[in-house]
Amino acid sequence: MSKFSAQPWSALAIVALGFALRLVNLGGFSFWFDEVGQVLVGRADTLASVVEIAAAHYGAAPLDYLITWAGVRLVGESEFGLRFISLTWSVLSVALVYGSGERLQRGVGAWAALLVATSPLAVRYAQEVRFYSLALMFCAATLWLMLHAPRRAWVLALSMALGLYAHAYTALLWPFAGWAAICRAPRAARLRVGLRFLAAAALAAALFSPWLFGELLGERVPPFADAAGLNAETLRRVLAGWEWPNLSPVPARNTAGLPLPYLVIGLHVGATALALAQPRRSALWLGALAVYFAATLLVVLNDMRVGYFFAPRQVLNLLVLRALFGGWVLWRVQRALHLGGRAAGLVLAGAVLLISAPSLAAHYANQRDKSNAARVAETLIAFAPDEFWIAPAYDQLTVNYYLERRGAAAPAWRVFDAVSESAQPQSLIGSTGRVVVVLQASQAAPETLRRLEQAGFVILWPDHHPTGNEHFIALGRPAARR
Repeated sequence: MSKFSAQPWSALAIVALGFALRLVNLGGFSFWFDEVGQVLVGRADTLASVVEIAAAHYGAAPLDYLITWAGVRLVGESEFGLRFISLTWSVLSVALVYGSGERLQRGVGAWAALLVATSPLAVRYAQEVRFYSLALMFCAATLWLMLHAPRRAWVLALSMALGLYAHAYTALLWPFAGWAAICRAPRAARLRVGLRFLAAAALAAALFSPWLFGELLGERVPPFADAAGLNAETLRRVLAGWEWPNLSPVPARNTAGLPLPYLVIGLHVGATALALAQPRRSALWLGALAVYFAATLLVVLNDMRVGYFFAPRQVLNLLVLRALFGGWVLWRVQRALHLGGRAAGLVLAGAVLLISAPSLAAHYANQRDKSNAARVAETLIAFAPDEFWIAPAYDQLTVNYYLERRGAAAPAWRVFDAVSESAQPQSLIGSTGRVVVVLQASQAAPETLRRLEQAGFVILWPDHHPTGNEHFIALGRPAARR
């Protein structure tokens, strides 16, 4: 066996790597809209108020909101401090996946953990004050408990229930947890293990039923313009969630030119081919693949049911499965390379790191998905405008949050229509005094910027010409044109 996956130090090294990758620039950018909505929960007076706020957020469950409420009381509203909580859950996921992989097949755990540690998708959501990393951790914890402590049904049920209160989609991985435990159990004990798993799942569902029937099933949202459907755009987003090449029209999100997505494709194809080649010996991995694809389809269908859009983060939990069957493939490759020397595993691990590095660097360089609201707020305070315009309208919350943190009153925003031909910039021509327009990058089309510049606006932030990789762009006009 290779020195990489057989030695105890490999687990510590991989967990430390995952921690370091998630720590990079953790507090170096502002909260974005969704984070601000959750951070403001920390200002609630009572836990009952926290639960009410969570209920008002579509598709949410209250556990992470309660954790944020406690976090604000411990570390304040620090970007680094509150995001460090999410980082902790994500790093725990790396360790739990290692333990589960080793229980399923000795040597698989190190490879699976390495894939979680270096996943750009996992790194991104480890750096957000949202529930995604917490849900991922409970998926990993439920599997770990089912494999290591199957007789403690009440502990398993508690983990499953807490996972549901992090996000309902954690239940999508339950079938594999049960299947894995059954596959590993002696033939005479399989029925007993299966019944114990079903009992734990039933208890967890009962514990979650007040929120499920009281909140989730009654939610309705107006259909989104980009609501999920069985179309090419949904497929593109699904593949981005699987970390396949993302053909996004937004350059900062397009990963088609990076090597990691093609490795991920290879792991999917390799796992499928290996499992189908020997279905009886690979029943465990066939189950992992079946749950993986079925869970993705269920998420898309649920989005279609309620008119919601599909986003890659909705299948972040499936990283547990992807890492395990991908780790199994890498373990098989390692065994094949072992003839070349005992260091073959280390060489293969180095190759995985080299392939992952450009995608991680692209994540760190992607400013479009990292809010610069604090800097924009400082710019507005310095410019001291008389009129405030913004697009989209909902981002008033984000900019107001940072204005208030700096002691400035929230202004009376007017909504700038960055889409309608008739509304730009004619709606601003009659304005007097100093006027500012704040545009999210998605609203800052080159033609929109050109029209605003023709109307006398200059770019206040960034301090250079926009590149399309900014989250917000602020434009100001010192005085009305006459």
